Amino acid sequence: MAEQTGQGKPEGPQRWVWSAMEPDERESRLAELTLWVDWLIETYDVRNQIARCWYRHPRIIEQLTALYLGWVRTYAGDPSKLTLRAEIDWVKELYAFLPRLGNASCQSSHQDPPAPPLTDGEAYSEWVDAGPAFLARPRSHPAQAQVFRLAEGARAAAEARSGG
Repeated sequence: MAEQTGQGKPEGPQRWVWSAMEPDERESRLAELTLWVDWLIETYDVRNQIARCWYRHPRIIEQLTALYLGWVRTYAGDPSKLTLRAEIDWVKELYAFLPRLGNASCQSSHQDPPAPPLTDGEAYSEWVDAGPAFLARPRSHPAQAQVFRLAEGARAAAEARSGG
C-alpha cells in the first residue's frame, strides 16, 4: 500500500490532507482507504463498530485515515523509527478509536448528518443581510436627556467664565 518511487523502493507513508487533494487524488486515496478498511473490518471483526457508510462521513474518514497511516508507518514504514511495542501500540490505538468510528443515526441505513452550524462570520453575514432592526434603528442615546443637560450646564458655565 506504500507508493513506489522511481527507483522501485517503496516511498514512505505520506500525510493525507483530504481538503488539499485534487479530486482525482482524493478518489484514488479513498479507494485505497476502502480496501484497507475492508481488511480491517474482516481481520479485527469490527463490522459492528464501524459505520457501514463510513465513507459518507468526513469525521469517520479522517479517523480511519489516521489509523491507516499509523498502520502503514507501523507495518510498512522504516523499522528503525519504531519502538519495540509499535504493533501493540497501534492495536491499542485501534481499540481506542473504535467508539468514534460508528454513527448512531446510521444503524440500519445511512442518514445524512445535520447541516453544520454556521461559523461566526457566516452567521454574522446572514444576520446583516437580513437587515436587522438593531442596524436600522434611528440614532438615539438612552441617557440623551441627561447628556443634553450636562452639555447645557457646561456651556452655561463656559459663558459665565467668559463673561458673556
